[in-house]
Amino acid sequence: MDWITPMEPISSSSIPSGEEWIFQIKWDGIRGLTYYQRRQGEDHVRIFTKSGRERTEYYPELHHIGNLVAGNNAVLDGEMVVPDNDGKPSFHLSLIREKTGRKDKLPHYIRKYPVIYIVFDILYLNDCLLTELPLKERRNILYQSLNQDGNIAITEDFEDGPGLYDLMKRKGWEGIVSKKKNSLYCPAKNHSEWFKHKNLKKILAAICGIQWKDSLPNSLILGIFRDDSWVYIGKASQGLTFEERRQLKQYAVRHRNDDCPFRDVRLCKGESFTWLKPAVTCWIRFLEWTNDGTMRHPAILGFSHLSAEQANGKEWSIDE
Repeated sequence: MDWITPMEPISSSSIPSGEEWIFQIKWDGIRGLTYYQRRQGEDHVRIFTKSGRERTEYYPELHHIGNLVAGNNAVLDGEMVVPDNDGKPSFHLSLIREKTGRKDKLPHYIRKYPVIYIVFDILYLNDCLLTELPLKERRNILYQSLNQDGNIAITEDFEDGPGLYDLMKRKGWEGIVSKKKNSLYCPAKNHSEWFKHKNLKKILAAICGIQWKDSLPNSLILGIFRDDSWVYIGKASQGLTFEERRQLKQYAVRHRNDDCPFRDVRLCKGESFTWLKPAVTCWIRFLEWTNDGTMRHPAILGFSHLSAEQANGKEWSIDE
């Protein structure tokens, strides 16, 4: 089975309407394509990220998927999701699991960050390429050929896009995807038939450092406290007033920290910055997480009275 470039939804600010559309939850995880083949009575499963990086050995709880497929070979497209303590899909936890690199640590990561594979498409089955079939036919084939269990689930289809989007917003989930029922499976973004609509998010972050420009603070270096250590989540400057910059300059003089709070100091290498003891927190609005675990389009909403220990990575929708 040859590599199939994943189809990707295009960002859109409007939700389409009409009977030709279905709507699905946009799961906040790691995109994963599963290649399954039964050869000489043995099941062979290979798991890849959307870039084609193989991660089969690091998701052993998904290796039984061959037992659930009604066929000798298949290619499934979906999302590998790690829920938080409230059951909400968490990209940050999914990214921690995805970055697992040591096999001796794998039992710990499996126990602490259990993965659910949410399948939304089937691209190949029993030696037949399905990408030229309409989505509604592929979905029917998916339901007929894949059983579900505690680790493997098929995402649902909804008819009411605005209603689903409002529900995701109230729950603080990532958003929704709109798909034309007759859409073929096209590589990457070479189409106009799948769209994503994301909720803006906010997060409480600790100020772990300051980046300087012209002797004034230019950006805040932000972190969250996870697994007994500080994790870098990006820099933000939008939203800082001149008076806040002046106050931060005075604060940095009194609370300078010689030690970097992050394990990976390369994140800020070569920049003019000052480390601070993580104590002051602020609310950050952002669009989404990037694949390296930093915020995309962050903006500072305001400083907070909450403690740095409460900056634990929990996300809220922007209206909460």
